[in-house]
Amino acid sequence: MRPGGDFNLEVREALGQNQPTMDLVQREISKETVTPYFIEYFGQAPTHVAAAPGRVNLIGEHTDYNNGFVMPMALDNHCVVAVAPSPVSKHRFCGSLGDQIHEIAVEDALVPGEPFWSNYVRGVLANLHRRGIEIGPVDMLIDSNVPRGGGLSSSAALEVAVCTALAAFAGVRIDPKEVALIGQAVEHEFVNVPCGIMDQFISANGKKGMALKLDCATLEYELVPMNNDSVSVLVLDSAVKHSLADGAYGQRRKQCEEASAIMGVPSLREASLELLESFKEQLGDVRYRRARHVIGENARVAVFADALARGDWDEAGVAMRGSHASLRDDYEVSCAEVDTLVSLCDRIPSASSVYGARMTGGGFGGCIVALVKTEDVDKVAQELLQAYCQETGIETTYLVTSAGEGARVLYQA
Repeated sequence: MRPGGDFNLEVREALGQNQPTMDLVQREISKETVTPYFIEYFGQAPTHVAAAPGRVNLIGEHTDYNNGFVMPMALDNHCVVAVAPSPVSKHRFCGSLGDQIHEIAVEDALVPGEPFWSNYVRGVLANLHRRGIEIGPVDMLIDSNVPRGGGLSSSAALEVAVCTALAAFAGVRIDPKEVALIGQAVEHEFVNVPCGIMDQFISANGKKGMALKLDCATLEYELVPMNNDSVSVLVLDSAVKHSLADGAYGQRRKQCEEASAIMGVPSLREASLELLESFKEQLGDVRYRRARHVIGENARVAVFADALARGDWDEAGVAMRGSHASLRDDYEVSCAEVDTLVSLCDRIPSASSVYGARMTGGGFGGCIVALVKTEDVDKVAQELLQAYCQETGIETTYLVTSAGEGARVLYQA
């Protein structure tokens, strides 16, 4: 198999033809691994290579588009984008390393089109164009070891890596906050996902060994150390496919906006639990529970960040458990398989080595994230895999990760 061949999963998943998988996440990718294939496909070496990571959100789910607080960390897994001036009059994109090279006229690349995955590139080109940054014909090769479909933001990694590579190619510096906003605009305008800013922001601004507490209203952030060798971040894939473009995401965003309007606040960020209770009858059951999750989740992010700063992993675990219960019961974005994985963290023989666990990502499948004692992390993972398979019949995989570095240029000629 060619390095990067698993990027075909991104294409097939976008077309609804694949279940998510984490089988190949350990494959290393770098400037050195993509350059030979760039030369093979395009007949020249890349002039610029950039990388951007996926992310795991430790806590703060569905708060970002409510102007609230989130606390993600960048993964060590990343997307790498290599570019060079194209000798033909068209853009040439290879998004699956050998599957097919797609040629697109420069002017056509500024609007949505086929194949679907190319919209992540088209959207970046269009947003750069709006900012007066013109990108002439470019050859582009993409590789990624960020797991697809598991809620670890492979799409944000792609958007941010493409933007970082093209900015370097154009000889301009774009502030990381602006890079994140470009990525978000791509999702809204070219992918039809009304996402918040978190995924792109951590991909653009992450720092190695640090989690990032982000105020989504102001885009101010605080770096919190996440480099204690005695604690590991364990991510397990439920192997259940999810999609944020199927309406459920937008429906919940609309419910939150309606709740804010009824309570007379700009967003749920400005609402308190006391205010919520006073409007319980007017809100109705569903909007009340949606708002209760967001308000409570903002409070849990603050508790979690403080616990990490003090090294109180037990308290951090309590906040994670509370987050999952709220996502399951109030926001209703979990599913039976994910709930099973989370509950198993308290039922396996090595449960005492798990500080806390919760679903992570948009929901309806995807991954869970757990804080685990490093000395027992592989044992915990194997017990979870075995128990999960026994209860659901699903075989899956896991990833032990640490806080990685945000977007960066790896090479420029």
